Amino acid sequence: MKMKMKVVSIIVLLLMSVNLSAQFIEDFAVHLRGGADLPLGSRSALFDEDAAYLIGGSLSIGGQYIFPDLPLLYLEGNVNVGLEPSQAQLLTLGSVGGGVGIDLRIGDTFSWQLGPDVGGTMGIYPSGDPAFNPYFGGRTAMVFDLNPGFAVSVGGSYRYHLGYDEAADEFTDLYQGVSIYLGGVFRFNPESGRKKIGVTNIETDPVFPVFYSYYEDHPLGRMTIKNIENSSITNVDIYFDVGEYMEQPMLCESIESLGRNQEAVVDINALFTGRILNLTESTKVSADIRVDYTYLGERFSFNYPQTIRILDRNSMTWDDDRKAASFVTSRDPTVLIFSKNTAGLIRDLGENPLNLNFRIGMGVFEALRLYGLNYVIDPKSSYIQASEDEFFLDYLQFPSQSLIYRAGDCDDLSILMSALMESVGIETAFITVPGHIFMAFSLGLTEEEAKEEFANTEDFIFMNGDTWVPVESTLVQQGFLKAFSTGAKQWRDAVRQDVAGFFPIHKAWEQFEPVGFTSGTLSLLFPSAESIIENYRESLDAFVSKEIRAKVEYYEDRISRKDSAKTRNSLGILYGRYGLFDEAEEQFKVALRLDSGLYNPVFNLGNIYFLKRRYEDALEYYQRAERLKPDNPLVVAGLARTKFELENFDDAQDDYRRLLEINPMLAENYNYIGNAGNSIVRASAALDKGKTYWDEEE
Repeated sequence: MKMKMKVVSIIVLLLMSVNLSAQFIEDFAVHLRGGADLPLGSRSALFDEDAAYLIGGSLSIGGQYIFPDLPLLYLEGNVNVGLEPSQAQLLTLGSVGGGVGIDLRIGDTFSWQLGPDVGGTMGIYPSGDPAFNPYFGGRTAMVFDLNPGFAVSVGGSYRYHLGYDEAADEFTDLYQGVSIYLGGVFRFNPESGRKKIGVTNIETDPVFPVFYSYYEDHPLGRMTIKNIENSSITNVDIYFDVGEYMEQPMLCESIESLGRNQEAVVDINALFTGRILNLTESTKVSADIRVDYTYLGERFSFNYPQTIRILDRNSMTWDDDRKAASFVTSRDPTVLIFSKNTAGLIRDLGENPLNLNFRIGMGVFEALRLYGLNYVIDPKSSYIQASEDEFFLDYLQFPSQSLIYRAGDCDDLSILMSALMESVGIETAFITVPGHIFMAFSLGLTEEEAKEEFANTEDFIFMNGDTWVPVESTLVQQGFLKAFSTGAKQWRDAVRQDVAGFFPIHKAWEQFEPVGFTSGTLSLLFPSAESIIENYRESLDAFVSKEIRAKVEYYEDRISRKDSAKTRNSLGILYGRYGLFDEAEEQFKVALRLDSGLYNPVFNLGNIYFLKRRYEDALEYYQRAERLKPDNPLVVAGLARTKFELENFDDAQDDYRRLLEINPMLAENYNYIGNAGNSIVRASAALDKGKTYWDEEE
């Protein structure tokens, strides 16, 4: 009797050890089996017609649990009723038992099970008292899955039932045999949803709001998913969602098939909305990982809650210097108001052949100085400290914030200056040297063109087929010329030490797009137009004076030794290129007095009067030049330009067509004349009169 109690206790403990949770329900199945029992041994009538037992039958119901972390192992408990007829009377065997076995998958829908089966049996003869004794055996089966909730099993089992002879006080052979059965397997889903997908090793980086569009193509983290279904799953779609800051879940990856117990590492992507830029403080938010997949023809969905950290909108790390380009918000209304008003003032000051980008850059910088912008180091977040540690969390201001605060450190002011220039169509770049960042803007000139247009080009940067003006933005209160020369020196020093970084904003935008942040169009107290123009002109005059001083002294020395029309013409061109029209006019007139038949000063005087908007005088001198050189393309271009300004459009187009035949490449500079019949083109051409070319004797 003690032996019986031990067997029952073991079975009960095994079943109680399984945690009745949602995971248990998914890994639990009910097996219903019915079959024919064939007796074996000396008491089987199959081998001895005088023996006791004939063919019988049995029905069993079992609960089977497959361990998710030990997928080859299962635990089963079962109840079995067998009716075993004999020559004399019917033996009823009621059994309770179970065992641990292996479950070996063969393909996606078949599995083979094999394991021992032990327990206790209540044997009942009609003529005797019931007796409870142990049994031993084993079971094997093939299980064919039809769908996630149902499978068919075919198998067999062997059992050896002991009887107890009280007279002899020992166990005897009660019954042994095999059962061949057909069964059904029933599986269940928990009410909370199926959880046969493992999501582990979730790693998420803090989210930087300023790069919210970056995360669509670049992961903010990664995770491992594992298939813990009984067989392969297909069409596995992994989604990530941060409901408050995303319009809809983002499909991170689609996997065609994932085998049983197979793992896959998945990048976490997100398509955030602009609402994320409202965050002014770092915060934790709820997120959701969803895995949809197909298993045995049915679609399942698994959700895994997660928490991520979103930093404030001004946060950035300097592991990639190009990241700062996201702060260059050139379409911010506050930025546009400041830049376009300033650029408009510069354009309206009259014709000046000096590069327009250069002049606008100078004007914008001087406007910032008048506005009262100041360089202030943030002791808690300086570029010096941030650049030494690429994972240091830096605080960068958006351009409109810098305008509102009227202050910023080197990165803030470089971002602001870049945004102002980009907003008027002038490309910019960040320059980094150890512990510092400043900016540069493009002249839109090749190196050869810049050397033709400027007397001194040693302070320019020639990069990527373009000419760039370096500007040390922190020197905003010392004026453009100081900022220009200082930026140039810092660049040269860094290049010599091979520590310079040059990052064009447009190239950086390909990966780190500018965000749609705006602090609102504020009524900032901008400098007056008069003060901007006055400071711009002072700065321009100082630049021109410094730029041409050496060459002016050279020409004046030649004139003092031997005055000539050629030298006077060259000096006049120098003045003219830098917008000193009165000085240029004087030199060209002196040249004509020295040689009245010389063509060059005649043509160049036409240029001066054109730039002064004295179009009648310009036409007179271009016509005089034409008589000296009838088919000179520069002269024909001058005639076409001037007649266009005098609104003699038909004649202007005739001259333009003639220019097209003589020199098509030169004619490309004055396309607006060829379209003079369009009133819209006439209006747009009012500010773009093409390039002015000077004629100097070879």
